[in-house]
Amino acid sequence: MNRFEIIDKLNESMKSKEPIIGVSIGNGRSAQQAAEGGADLLLALNAGRFRMSGIASTAAMLPFVNCNDMVYEFGHKEVLPRVNGIPVLFGACAQDPTYTHEELIEQVIHAGFDGINNFPTVSLIDGQYREFIEENNEGFAQEVDLLKKAVEKGFFTIAFVVTLEEAIQMVEADVDVLCLHFGWTYINRPNESELKPYVDQLIVKANTVFEKILEIKPTIIPMIYGGSIIRNPEVMSRFYNETLTMGYIGGSVFEVTPVENSIKDATKRFKSINLISELEKENEILKQHLMSKRGVKTVIGNSQIMKEMSDLITKVSNFDSNVLVNGENGSGKDLVVKAIHYNSNRAIHPIIKVNCAAIPKSLIESELFGHEKGAFIGADKQHIGRFESANHGTLFLDHITELDLNVQAKLLRVIQDKEFERVGGDETIHIDVRILSTSNKDIYKEIQEKKFREDLFYLLNVITVEMPPLRSHKQDIPLYVSTFMDSISEKHNKNMSVSPRVMNAFMNYDWPGNVRELKNVLERGAILCDGDVIDIQLLPTTFYGIIPIDDTVNYIKNSSMIVEKELILNELIKANWNQTKVAEKLGMTRRTLYNKIKKYTLEKNILKG
Repeated sequence: MNRFEIIDKLNESMKSKEPIIGVSIGNGRSAQQAAEGGADLLLALNAGRFRMSGIASTAAMLPFVNCNDMVYEFGHKEVLPRVNGIPVLFGACAQDPTYTHEELIEQVIHAGFDGINNFPTVSLIDGQYREFIEENNEGFAQEVDLLKKAVEKGFFTIAFVVTLEEAIQMVEADVDVLCLHFGWTYINRPNESELKPYVDQLIVKANTVFEKILEIKPTIIPMIYGGSIIRNPEVMSRFYNETLTMGYIGGSVFEVTPVENSIKDATKRFKSINLISELEKENEILKQHLMSKRGVKTVIGNSQIMKEMSDLITKVSNFDSNVLVNGENGSGKDLVVKAIHYNSNRAIHPIIKVNCAAIPKSLIESELFGHEKGAFIGADKQHIGRFESANHGTLFLDHITELDLNVQAKLLRVIQDKEFERVGGDETIHIDVRILSTSNKDIYKEIQEKKFREDLFYLLNVITVEMPPLRSHKQDIPLYVSTFMDSISEKHNKNMSVSPRVMNAFMNYDWPGNVRELKNVLERGAILCDGDVIDIQLLPTTFYGIIPIDDTVNYIKNSSMIVEKELILNELIKANWNQTKVAEKLGMTRRTLYNKIKKYTLEKNILKG
């Protein structure tokens, strides 16, 4: 299972409000039981092997020579052959001198493991021994380097951390899951009188760490690692309800009862805990609602036409009718759809987006309505469709006119009857969904040409919102520029602005790409800008015909430098920063390329937010 398949699978679990459960295992039998209990991830760790041998797992916290061979031995021979369809991650000791990081990653990939994690981690070691490890360059930096190289290889990664500083380092390495380890496996369990304040303290820590890492990488999956304290389901529920935790990874806690199926039963119990309580759902929606309000600033302006648009959004949101948002590409249709949803009574439920133009015709029906296991070749499990996922909320059908006529007919029936069957199934599923659609085409023309069903159009088009192109309300451009530059300045850690000449050029340009083009032009200028002010030589060539010439500016020299800088940057990104390949492609020596990288202050993370 590749990295993106694993991430998609975990996201599906989160969408269905199920916690992500990872189980640390030390042999094939444990792996099989955890899989049968519904585990989402299996972690082959030497700690698990130690437990199976009757040795305290705390011994496995220490890095030792050949510890990776131990994991490889039982993981490859016992675990991988006995589980199927569940990702198995290799618990790697980054300090083991037996292999280089590159050699270890290649060996793990070749063996068939689906991902890698940094357990044992020196984060769980303190005192003089930890100081000694760090001084000998065998500390946490080695673990960051290992996972960073695994990410570059396209490998799925889980990072175990103890502190906020460690968490930031791992997120900047672009790991997929960050697991906050509280040290529960090697501390004494607090008594009942101490339990609540102790958990309160840990919840504060989890919120501090998770809020920061999600700021840096919004797609990262935050999890926690625990021991005996988590046997209390109320404690686990508190973490799900009061923090941004999306799952739990554990080892010994799944072996709490010495019976044949203890691991299976324990895994089932942890998997069945509701990820988000009703109160947490409301809090999460409030956060999304505030985010959506902030996003609407790029739609609403000071012009009369946009003030009327704002009033219409408010009015439309109060009704439960289906809405069609029509307008040119880049005009902000997505933002209007989100604003309507988050201002409606359905805001406490999800908005599920379907890009009708991006999904192959052969898969669109399954994506919309779901399918049963065995419905077609490759359908190895039941799949919940977008309609079902959006129940009680909003289904956002982007590029609605791209739907195949056969699918349009089925969509018509679902909207009329509010029910459907999954592909390959006979169970009738009843739904309550509001549909918001967008189109950048003339739908009346599509109907005349028999490309779009007229009866479906009237069901989707109870209310129409026409998005005006940016050229029709240019007086809002300064407000948009200010809004975008605030965001870009924060992203690039600069206090950036545009020169008066740039603003004049913006006001004289017709913006065929609308608001999206404006944002992209500003982002491009920020990347290519060496200072804090975006000037005219940083604009694309499409603006040159409308820019007044200033005799004091050497446009040819400045423009050629910008073009060279952008060309080198683009080639470096495409080659994953392999300077040898880029130098060969551009016909220059590696030293010349290095000097130009230094001259233009290009950095590998220049495009990361």
